Amino acid sequence: MTYELNDKVKNLIPYDAVAGNYEIRLDANESFLDSGEALRDQFLSALSGIALNRYPDPMASELCKKIAKFYGIDPGSVVAGNGSDELITVILGAFLRPGDRVLTFSPDFSMYRFYGTIYEKTNLLAEKEDDLILTAGDVMDAVSRNQPDAVILSNPCSPTSLVMSREDVLHIVENTDALVILDEAYMDFSDQSIIKVAEKYDNLILLKTCSKALGLAAVRLGFAVSSPKIVKALHSVRSPYNVNALTQAVGTVIFSNPDYIKGAIEEIKKSRDELYQGLTGLRERNGVRRVLKPETNFVLMELDEAERVYEELKLKSIIVRRLGDYLRITAGTQQENGRVVSALSEILEVMS
Repeated sequence: MTYELNDKVKNLIPYDAVAGNYEIRLDANESFLDSGEALRDQFLSALSGIALNRYPDPMASELCKKIAKFYGIDPGSVVAGNGSDELITVILGAFLRPGDRVLTFSPDFSMYRFYGTIYEKTNLLAEKEDDLILTAGDVMDAVSRNQPDAVILSNPCSPTSLVMSREDVLHIVENTDALVILDEAYMDFSDQSIIKVAEKYDNLILLKTCSKALGLAAVRLGFAVSSPKIVKALHSVRSPYNVNALTQAVGTVIFSNPDYIKGAIEEIKKSRDELYQGLTGLRERNGVRRVLKPETNFVLMELDEAERVYEELKLKSIIVRRLGDYLRITAGTQQENGRVVSALSEILEVMS
């Protein structure tokens, strides 16, 4: 008797994380600042005190206290996770039942729908308008039409780089009975966060990552902020030791250095703005449809021949992210930004 994979998983294709050696990697929205170098001595000191034969603190208490202090929120409202992806899977898997209706928007982070499928939810999709702007009215119309059990969206949005106002987000939360899962992965680069009031709402789970602004993509650390009722439930359904001791130690160190974090955010925003200016300078070239003004650490540009441009960039040892007719380009160092803008200029000149 041969075991057969079920239909849900047997034809899945692994996540396409671009492999290969490229001189410039601007495809994954990582920080170009290595916090491991800036805070090396503190990290090494913290890691040296870990007893590797012991399980980590199951509540990640010290880490959650540091996170809460940085954002000015109650430590009891914070739940740490092995990346925000783990928290998304826990929420979709445990807070919703098989067949429950989950509303997402397109374009948005593709893993929301993927995890919904894996955990046997009914995925509902609402398409954004051509301008890619999402408003409270758009969301509430979609909620009214679809009557979902949960709504999940990123703000600022990945991949559009656009942000919804704080007022719009709160209007959504306050006017639906659905669970609202709000992913603020890129909100450190904008100013419309609702993190300080998230614990007041019994239908809201706010997610954050440390992979972008904090430059900790390697350690896989994220966290959720929510009401006491939801926090208790999250602790009940997550794995007992879901955040390892090394990650807790690194996270505690970086959140103990608020000036470093704030400085890094400003440096990344400066790089993003320089990249945006460089790319907007190409708008008059044939083949460039538009460049969206970002509220993230990346810039999205729409092209007539995005796939061809993407492949030409690869030949120049530059990797970015292609999403249909769009290229999503992460802000890099000044040199990296200059090279990608120069390379695009050359490619578009040849193609015109």
